[in-house]
Parts: sequence; structure tokens; C-alpha cells
Amino acid sequence: MKPKNGEQVYNLIHSQEMVQYMWKYSVHMQSTQVPVAIAFEEKLDFMILARAVNIEIERNDCMRLRIFRDGMKVRQYFLNEYRLNKIPVKEFSSKEEQVAYFDSVASTKLDVFGGEMFKVIFFRTHEKKSGIFIVASHMIMDFAAAFMFFKDLIAVYDSLKNETALPKAMTKYEDIIKSEQDNPALEERIAKDAKELDEFVFAEKKRPFYNAVNGTKVLDWQSRLFHQPDMNMPHIYLPVLDRTQLIKKHLSEEDSNEISAFIREHHLSAEWVIQTAFRIYLSKINRHTNDSLFWVLCPRRRTVKEKRCGGTLASPMPWREILDDNKSFLNTVHQLGETQLFLFRHSDVPFTTVRQTERDRFGLSLMQTSNSMMFSYLPSGDNPFGDRKYDFSAYNFGHYVMPIYTLTMQEASTGRYVFSYIHRLFLTKEQEILDFHNGVVRTLLLGVRNPQKTIGEILEEL
Repeated sequence: MKPKNGEQVYNLIHSQEMVQYMWKYSVHMQSTQVPVAIAFEEKLDFMILARAVNIEIERNDCMRLRIFRDGMKVRQYFLNEYRLNKIPVKEFSSKEEQVAYFDSVASTKLDVFGGEMFKVIFFRTHEKKSGIFIVASHMIMDFAAAFMFFKDLIAVYDSLKNETALPKAMTKYEDIIKSEQDNPALEERIAKDAKELDEFVFAEKKRPFYNAVNGTKVLDWQSRLFHQPDMNMPHIYLPVLDRTQLIKKHLSEEDSNEISAFIREHHLSAEWVIQTAFRIYLSKINRHTNDSLFWVLCPRRRTVKEKRCGGTLASPMPWREILDDNKSFLNTVHQLGETQLFLFRHSDVPFTTVRQTERDRFGLSLMQTSNSMMFSYLPSGDNPFGDRKYDFSAYNFGHYVMPIYTLTMQEASTGRYVFSYIHRLFLTKEQEILDFHNGVVRTLLLGVRNPQKTIGEILEEL
């Protein structure tokens, strides 16, 4: 679907180039789709909600973004207007039926070069809740943008239902795209930041160790296969063997309240605390290596305007942490906080640049990496839907490039922490994910209950 005469054409920005890069490592373009749903206890008027969706398409310009092939390049433009004439409505008689249906939709490839960048479906659950499902190409939305879609859509719905003025207009994604086109100052800063990032993550430390959620199973297997007993970076970017399973686990209300109380008492980020538990347990099951590296998705929404914007801005960052067995759990959490500040200041460095730096520094093949997962924390903050209680769910897009994608969040309506694991079945089995999750939860509770306990002491108790 190519632009018409007069429609402004743009190059992809760096966060979108990440999506194109991922296509090279998966023959299934579903690996870069964002399938999420939200459900409310009240009965929504779907006729009014359908009107709200079309208004949302007008005010949220990422939903009018289209891509096309221009020779060897992928480029993009914005439609002046676009409407959905009909939005399907599904009625589910059970949770299992709902999950099976939306997993099926999520794992069906969008025809992005034919103009199909998203699908919207309304639904009612077996509990009589009303919901909205969207699956969007990662070219036009990241998880933060998808949540912003729901937030703004419901605000528009309320305005229509109550016959009040529409909420404040959203920031244009097109303005951000324009700011990154042919920008020498930006590219100069990225080059400087890329050098500093390389020094911080790789240069002054030994060769990274691949920390897998199922321990050294993959490393041991490939060490035998390639006759390299000292291998510590496996060959896992296999474009075909990328089928996935989604496992979702909720912490109990009691455990969630205990963790939240610890976070409030010490003025911490939930992401730092959860990541610390991840890294300690990864050390436990990976030969007690203190060297932990995996990619973390940085939302790159730093200003109010960016936080009120749709589109894809997120960028994966290589978060490497060297744990100290003699340091307390609490001090280790603060250590992670310092690392995050550094990484987020350098988050304009493109994923493709960091990946190439890693390959060049360690002489890696196209299939080889030190990265064992993509970790993401979605901060919900205060309930963006007022007094409404809601369920927010991600679905299985069927295929993925990396070994595992972990989405962690705290439900604003319940306060419970949710862990979603999308894992490649070729590399990790369901029971291994469950064992890993249980180990992380044990680690997390040991740390928050005894914050002065050292990492070494926690490892001994696990």
C-alpha cells in the first residue's frame, strides 16, 4: 500500500528499525505484534465505543501510519483519515474460550504492507465484563502506546456518553518522526552515547555469561555440539524454530502487599526490586556466576508530550549487572537504580548499533548472543480509569525472536503483581518456566523480608 501524491514520506526512526531488524530473525512477522486487551466490570455501550474508536484514530495519529517497501528500504507515511466501518463483537462463555480465541488472532499475521496495521475487537466475558482487544504492529505501537490507546479511548468514550468536551489532544507521533529525520546533531550524540555504552556494558568486563532461565542446559548442549567446552554465548537466533507459549502468573494479594510495602518504605522502583530477584536467581541456576546480562525494554518516554503520544518509541537496552555476594539485597537494588539511570540517559542508542557492537567486540556469529531474555516492566501508576476496576491482559503472538520475553506489571485495580512469560518452546519448556518463576518469587520474598541480608546469604537459602 503505497502513498498517494502529496502524502509526506518518512524514513523509519531508530525504534522502528529495531522492528525491521527482528523480522530478519523470524520468518513469522507475528513476532513483532502487540496483542493486548482490557476488560471492565461495567457494561460498555459498544455503539458509543465504536464512535470513540474512530475519534481515537483521528486524534492518535500512529493508528493512521502505514508502511511500504521503497526498493530495499521500508518507509512510512500517514493517512489523512481512516475509519473502521464495523468492529466485531465477541461473546465468550469461558475464560478458556476467550484466551484461545485471542491467542489465535494474536498469532495471525497482520498484512502490514497491505495497510493492515491493527485490528480492534469488542468482547464480553463469561463474567459479563466488557472489553476491548487490539493487536497492532510494533511498527506503530509499543506496549506503552497500546496502554495509552486504552486510556485515551475510554476518556473519549466518557466524553461522548456524558456529552462533555473531548479530553486534551494527544501528542503527534509524526512530530517525533520529523524530529529524527536527517538530524546530524542527534546522530552525533548517539555516536558519543554508543561509545560510552560500550565502555559501560562490555569493554572493561570479561566476556559476558549467558544467563538462561533454565540454567546452563542450552550452553551445555551447544558446547557438546560445537566441541567448545568454554562456550558462554550460544547460537540461538534461529529464524524458523521460534514458536512460543505464554505463561501468566499472579502473585497472591498477601505477597504483593508485602512487596509494595517494602518498595514504599524504601522509596524504590518496583522494576529495580523485581529485576534484582531475577538476577540473584539467575546466578543461582547458572553456575553461581555473578555476571548477569539481559536486555531490558526502555520506554523512552521522558517528557509529558512523549508520555501522551502513541507510536513506537521503546528501545531494548543491554543491562549488565555484576552482583557482589557481600552486598546487601537493599544496596544491590540501589545499584540497579544507578545502572538504570545511566542506561536510560543513553537510550537513544539504537538496538541495531548495540547489537553490532556486541558482535564486533566478541566476534559473534549472526546467530550468537549473550542475551538470554527481554525483560519489561510496565508501570501502571494510579488507576488511569478512575474508579473502574479493570483486567489488562497480553496474549501469545505465537512466535518470537529472543529466548523469552518477560512482561511484569502491577495491576492498578488490584495491587497484585503479574508475571507474563512468552518463551520459545525450542529452548525452554513449560515446567522450566514455572520452576524459574517460583524461584524468583522465593528470592523476591527473601530479599524484601530481610533487606540487609547479603546476596551470598540469600543464595545459600535458595
